[in-house]
Amino acid sequence: MTEKNSGPTVLIVGAGTGGLMLALLCEKGNIPYQVFEKSRALRPLGSAIALNKISHVFEQVGIMDEVEAYSKSFGGLHLLDQDLHCQGTFYARYPGVPQRETYGYTSPVMARPDLIRILASRIPTEKLHFNKRVIATHQDDTQVTITCADNTTYSGTILVGTDGAYSSIRQNMFKELEAKGLMHTCDAEPMHSDYDCVVGVTGPMDTEKYPLLKEELCEFKIVMGKTLPMTWWFMPLMDPELGPRVGWMITKDNTAWNKMNKGNNSNNDDKSTQGSSSDWSANAAKEMCDLVKDMPCPLGGVVGDIFDKTPKEQITKVVLEDKFYQSWYHGRTVLLGDACHKMLPFGGMGASMAIMSAVALANILYEDLPTTQEEVTKAFKEYYNERSGWGQQSVDGSRKTGYFMHKQGFLGNMIRRIGLNWIPTWLIKMGTNAYNEYRPHIVFLPFTTFKGTYQSGRTNTPSERWLASQNHTAVAI
Repeated sequence: MTEKNSGPTVLIVGAGTGGLMLALLCEKGNIPYQVFEKSRALRPLGSAIALNKISHVFEQVGIMDEVEAYSKSFGGLHLLDQDLHCQGTFYARYPGVPQRETYGYTSPVMARPDLIRILASRIPTEKLHFNKRVIATHQDDTQVTITCADNTTYSGTILVGTDGAYSSIRQNMFKELEAKGLMHTCDAEPMHSDYDCVVGVTGPMDTEKYPLLKEELCEFKIVMGKTLPMTWWFMPLMDPELGPRVGWMITKDNTAWNKMNKGNNSNNDDKSTQGSSSDWSANAAKEMCDLVKDMPCPLGGVVGDIFDKTPKEQITKVVLEDKFYQSWYHGRTVLLGDACHKMLPFGGMGASMAIMSAVALANILYEDLPTTQEEVTKAFKEYYNERSGWGQQSVDGSRKTGYFMHKQGFLGNMIRRIGLNWIPTWLIKMGTNAYNEYRPHIVFLPFTTFKGTYQSGRTNTPSERWLASQNHTAVAI
């Protein structure tokens, strides 16, 4: 079956945070679009995500109240040793740099499934297609067509690949680049992989047993293993219906693990000890959980108690990889989010970067949805120029943060001691000011007013097309 859209249409492949935000922006901007997701339904997987520098975007699209209801504001990060002795803290509140007072917003921390659900609830069901795994793409000077595993095809003006680290859209685009001799050598190299990870979100938790969950702010508790090259993370979350929950993550430094186990039984069948395992099974996740289940938990009890409170179908094992791709677009195809800049989760930037890239692309498409190949290429180049620098910076930053969190021995301890205890607040504020200096808005929706004491004065400007439409509406009234 072939479906052809009348007029210019944006085909969005992937219903993650980036794809759903782009769809919501297209909906708000009256940009024709369709979303295609390979899963049969939205999958409630993942752990907590910290949403940095984008609260004003949620306010613009009208979901801030719901985001706040399902989140806690980030208050700080506490790094503990295996015996739960605090090694240092980064504060996003007093005595550090108070985020809300300084920048007008705090960073919401919420369960990834909750954000996915909130975004998807704003997308008309007829525009969100499930069980559509893309197996092939074809593009020419006039249109781009996707072919799905169920033998359906869809055509549009441009194709946006927001389908994650193993993006089928990127793979098809790279095949075309390689056939034309246009492939960047570094893009053909595999993703950089050093860590295995298990994530989950608990069900409702008893605040009498876990009193730390009563705190208003989300204070990350990160335990660094001493006998194991691993970390285990705990992030208090809020659900207005279910009550307090906990997002958690276990990471294992495979390089250090393999060195530690060098010379051990080479026939060890424990897949969790074999470097960058690609085993996503429930057994593989359990094997990693078993390594730390008897460790003391900073929220109370032992770590295994947190696992027991987590629905088994929501515990997921993944391989943490990172890579910045040089090629973000070709022909009528463009990439967004993990498809073009996969980063480690340690810096908390993956979802925020995807959302801000969706804003940048939607702003460009709103002004004049490109139709000719020349217009499409110009639009994609503008998008790349705006977002690629941030993408490279975030990938590099997440890798450095992973090193900071996992490096063991004297050097690692000294780096953390200096980074978390000896850097003065004024220097930290310089860094956070620089990070918040430029906060772009959605150009076709009413702008927000930044309320904090820090006013950089740097944002983008409203769309002239949108301003004209508002003036016309005002005159008509």
